[in-house]
Amino acid sequence: MSLLDEAQERAVQLENKLRDHVDEVALESPTNVFTKLRAYLIKQSDEMHVNNDVSAALKMYREQENNVLISLGPSFDKGPTSEHFYFDSGARLSFGVTLQQSASRSSLVAFRFHLHLPTGRSPEYLRFDLNPQAHADPLSEPRCHLHLGLDKVRLPLPVLGPFEILDRVFFVVEPALQAHPAGS
Repeated sequence: MSLLDEAQERAVQLENKLRDHVDEVALESPTNVFTKLRAYLIKQSDEMHVNNDVSAALKMYREQENNVLISLGPSFDKGPTSEHFYFDSGARLSFGVTLQQSASRSSLVAFRFHLHLPTGRSPEYLRFDLNPQAHADPLSEPRCHLHLGLDKVRLPLPVLGPFEILDRVFFVVEPALQAHPAGS
């Protein structure tokens, strides 16, 4: 067996563990998740110098088969918009989270959190993705992954809930950006 074959086998095993973990992630009802996301973002915005209209930017849509999409800003970041969440550092955030409702709970189907870093930063962006389904080649595209500014490079991630991702963005990435401005 070649090293590539072994790597692909390990990637399949990791995907199987991930599938089981995704199934275990239980969230409150989509409406409660939406309400808590709005409160979280408003509280964070209130502590910044940038004015973010979270109530206007954060939206919830009903989709097919009991799926609900909660989104802030564009699904694909193609430049600044008034719908992004802006940070004091100059970074901007957009995201979409798809939940499947069942009774008073929901399960995580997919997400995309795109943090575009301030001009002059490398990498240009960080994107946390959970695809709705496993890819045929989990070595090159794990279902849950992180992009470090390179679209074709996907590093596997454990499944994080929406608040766990926002915690990393607000309490790890943003403070690091402010502590070390571009060019310093």
